[in-house]
Amino acid sequence: MKTLANCNLKEFLQQANKIRHKAADFYEIIGISDIRKIMPVFKGDETPEEKAKMLNEQGKKNLSAIIDKCIEENIDATVEIVGLMCFKTPEEAAVMDATEFIDVVFELICSERVVNFFTKMAKSGLIDTAKL
Repeated sequence: MKTLANCNLKEFLQQANKIRHKAADFYEIIGISDIRKIMPVFKGDETPEEKAKMLNEQGKKNLSAIIDKCIEENIDATVEIVGLMCFKTPEEAAVMDATEFIDVVFELICSERVVNFFTKMAKSGLIDTAKL
C-alpha cells in the first residue's frame, strides 16, 4: 500500500500538504496540547534522577491519554488522518482491514522521513501550531 513512508517525493509533498491543513484541527479535537501540559507534581526535594524518572512516567501517561483520545473518543478524525497518510479518502480508510491499518500506523510512526517532515513543519510554523 502506498503511504507517506514509501511514496515518491512529488506524491509525498502533495499529500503532506493536504495533511498539514488537517493537522491543527486534529490536534485541537484530540486536545494534545492540553494533555502535553500535564506534568508530574514535584515536592522539591527530588534528585535529578528522580525528576527524570517522574517526567518519563508522566510522558508515558500523557501518551496513553492521547492514544485514548484518538481511539476511544475521536476515532473518525483519527481514521481520516491515517487515511490521508495512505492516500485514501475518509470513506476508503474507514473500511480498511484492521491488521492493514495497524501495520500502516506503525510504518508511519516508525518512519524517520515522516516524523522528521512533520516535526520540521510544526517548528517552522507551516503547521498552525497556535492550536497545538
